[in-house]
Amino acid sequence: MASILKRVVVAVIAALAMADAAGAQSGGEKVSLGGFALEGLPAQTLTPGRCGLFLWSKTERPVFILYATESPAQALVRIGGRDRKLSRKATSGESLLGHYEKQTFTADKYSLDVDLTYVRDGKMVDGAMIERGVMRSRDAKGAVTVVPVGGMIGCKPA
Repeated sequence: MASILKRVVVAVIAALAMADAAGAQSGGEKVSLGGFALEGLPAQTLTPGRCGLFLWSKTERPVFILYATESPAQALVRIGGRDRKLSRKATSGESLLGHYEKQTFTADKYSLDVDLTYVRDGKMVDGAMIERGVMRSRDAKGAVTVVPVGGMIGCKPA
């Protein structure tokens, strides 16, 4: 049974990443975060023995907007046509597979607060689904933009 669930998890990750990457490449989808927009990321590859956090916007057309790794603790986003790595600067809440319920990723003038609730029912092998989540960004004037997000943590066995 565990073997079947592992294959399902890997297949879901691959299918979602490929489908979203195709949409992002053809349509150039963006999600506005006030002072800047996150653009769709291409499919990402997990390193064996590592876990990745995959976040999609919960917008009319979901866009794959953030990929985070636990080691190194950073997030990959695309802003202005460039891939940017944001370091994880703060965490709080419980950790699950190297990712926390609340995480802040920053680099240069960009800062993203991610607040997630994970499904902890143990049914998913090598990962976890996100029950609910939001991403926040504050612009230079202090206005906060909130985007609902969904996704999962996926792990690739060593």
